[in-house]
Order: sequence, then structure tokens, then C-alpha cells
Amino acid sequence: MPDSQTSSPPAAKPPLRRRNLFLLWLAQFVSGTGDSVFSTCIGFLVIYLIGRNAGFEVGLTRTMDALPFLLFGAYAGVLVDRFSRRGMMLISDAARALVVASVPLLYFVGFLSWWMLPVVAFLSYLFATVFNPARDALIPDLAEGAQLLRVNSIFQTSQQLAVILGAGLVGILLAPEVFGESTGPTGIVWLLTADAASFVFSFVCVLLIRVPRKTLAEAGKRPSSFTELKESLATAWKDTRLRALLFLTAVDNFFIMGPAIVGGMFLIKGYLGLETWAYGVFEALLGVGWLVGTLLISRFGSRFKTGHLVIAGMFLDGITYIPFLFLETFPQFLIAIFIHGLTIPFITVGRTTLIQRHYPRERLGRIFALVAITVQGFTALSALATGLALGWIGPRELFFFGGACGAICGVVGLTFARLRATE
Repeated sequence: MPDSQTSSPPAAKPPLRRRNLFLLWLAQFVSGTGDSVFSTCIGFLVIYLIGRNAGFEVGLTRTMDALPFLLFGAYAGVLVDRFSRRGMMLISDAARALVVASVPLLYFVGFLSWWMLPVVAFLSYLFATVFNPARDALIPDLAEGAQLLRVNSIFQTSQQLAVILGAGLVGILLAPEVFGESTGPTGIVWLLTADAASFVFSFVCVLLIRVPRKTLAEAGKRPSSFTELKESLATAWKDTRLRALLFLTAVDNFFIMGPAIVGGMFLIKGYLGLETWAYGVFEALLGVGWLVGTLLISRFGSRFKTGHLVIAGMFLDGITYIPFLFLETFPQFLIAIFIHGLTIPFITVGRTTLIQRHYPRERLGRIFALVAITVQGFTALSALATGLALGWIGPRELFFFGGACGAICGVVGLTFARLRATE
């Protein structure tokens, strides 16, 4: 049973509920496919524009993907709870479409330089800070009357399918065999054009969603947004379960995400000597594993406590990186990243469902924004640290070290009794 009871919108009729959830799923899938294209390509575009393997510049660019969450994520959650969650998502999609579209525009007029890409990444993800908290906070309203674990699992599939399709498109369209020669930066730029278009599609889908009328009553005048921000941070600190969840998420992401998004590029290009298409295939196999893991959680996850799912997921998330130290061929790495992908939904589905079940809906935006800080913000720090570390150690050793530390996070998670006991 949830720890806190709060009033909620009346349950939507099943046809309207299915329509709303499908539109939100479709919006996330299409824009997520664009995000997957962006994250797969952007580092290689930096390398093309600089003309050499530039670990620091790539790490800096990938850091800018996540830095806005670290700097502004908490305040984004306040905005999500104060204003229309659907409206925040619409603003996010429109702004990101314009920002990403600037890359092909600058490229084709001959003004694109590598330093502009970190700026584009920062601005794009600045507007993204409100999208995921708004989505996760809106899901319980749209899914009223449905089982949350299953709904969250279904929404996770849109992310995995987006990774598979986006990275797979990069792998297929940028492979030399498709056009007879490498498309170089021009092929990447055309894919980023499609990324901008994906946000326009997402905007239309979100616009068509009919949000149920809220029954939550506003009690008097609300405090200022900065007052709510301070109250949100203070409440999170006092809540031992939420504090443990945020702490473990932050540390786990610091050790796991840098190898995933920067180390993987240098594993493919530096160690294996392959190009962007191979990284696309690598990321697609990660997505396939993630999808299969999500389907398994959807089928069997209700048998376990959400706290157990999160803690076990962190341990498995790390331990599945350790074999990378001993692998040598591209097919071997593809199998390993598939197995790693199987473990991710333990964390993502378990954590989202835990929060939706046990915290008031009027605070969900702020809580999910704090989660985004620990995920995206510490991903930024991890990407930068990884870029620097690659000057000293190889990518296989990086995966081994990060995985060992990530697995330790799962072991430490067992010491947090309230998180461990959460249904």
C-alpha cells in the first residue's frame, strides 16, 4: 500500500485511457528515437569536425547532454508541479526542435564548428529537464485504474525501441556498404535533421492528449517557486528512503554511465578500429537487451518488492560490465552489452513505480526531477571524468573499473533497510 494517500483525478474511461497512454507512448518513442540518434552521432561529429580522436572534446560535449539536469533539474521539478505538465512537455518539444535544427542549418551554410555542438547539447537538454519529470508525474493521472508496474514497463519499452531504432538507423545509414563510401559528417547532419523533426511529431502527439480534470484543491495561495524548491530539497533529505534512493542512483550513474556513453565510443573506434555504424549496432544491442529485460519485468516484476528490484538492478548493472576486460572481438562485445541491457529495467521500472506508489501526486514532478538530477547530472560528471580517464587507461579497463564500483553500490543498497523493505 502507498505510504501517503492523496486525492486524484477520476479514472478515465478505458478507451480514453488507452488513447491518452498510446499518444504519450508514441510521443516518447519518436522523440526518443531522435535522442538516440543524437547521442549516438554527436561525439563522432565532434571528431569529424576536429579531425582527430579528441577524448576531452567528446567528453565535454557529452557532459553538456546532462549538465542542465545537474544545474536546473530541481527547479524544473517545481515548474512541473506548479504548471500544466502537458504544457511543460509541449514547450520542451518545441524548443528542442528549434535548437537541434540549428546544427544542419549551420553546417550547410558552412558555419558549424565543433565548439557549437556542446552549446547545442546544453540548450537541447536544458529544455529536456522538464519533459521526463512531467511525463512520469502525468502517467498516474492518465493510467488511473490500471496497474502502475505494467504501465511503466510498457512505457519503458518505448525508450528501448527508440534506442534500438535510433542507434540501428545510425548503424545502417552510416555504414559504408549502404552508399558505397563513408558519408562522413554530412550523413550525421542529415540524421540530426530527422532528430529535430521527431520533436515536432512528439509535440503534435502531446497536444492531442486529453488530460483528466484534477480534483486536487489548491489550499490558499501557493508559496513562491524558490520556497517550494527549498521545501522539496529539505523533504527529500529528511525522507530516509528517498535519500537512499537518490544517493545510490547518483553514485551508480557516476560509475556506470561514463563508460556507457563515452567509453563505448572509444571501445568501438579506438580499440576495435571501427566506425560510427558499429557504435550504432552496439547501442542497438543494448536497447534489445533493455527491451527484453523490460518485458520480463512486466511479466514477473510484481512478484518482487520494488526496493528489491532497484537494489538487485544496481548490482547486476555493474557486475555485467566486468567481463568487458577480457573480451576482444566485436561480436563478443555485442553479446556482453546485450546482457548488460537486460539488467537496466530492474532499476528504471522499479524506481519509477516505487515513487509513483508511495509519494503524493502533487509532489511527483519535484521528486522525479530530483531523480533526473542524480541520473543525468551525475551522467554529466561521469562523461567528463571518463573523457579524462581515457588518457590514462583503455576502454576495456574503464568498463571493468566502473562495473566493479557499480556492483558495490548494489551491495551498499542492502544496508538501507527502509528502501530494501519497500513494496
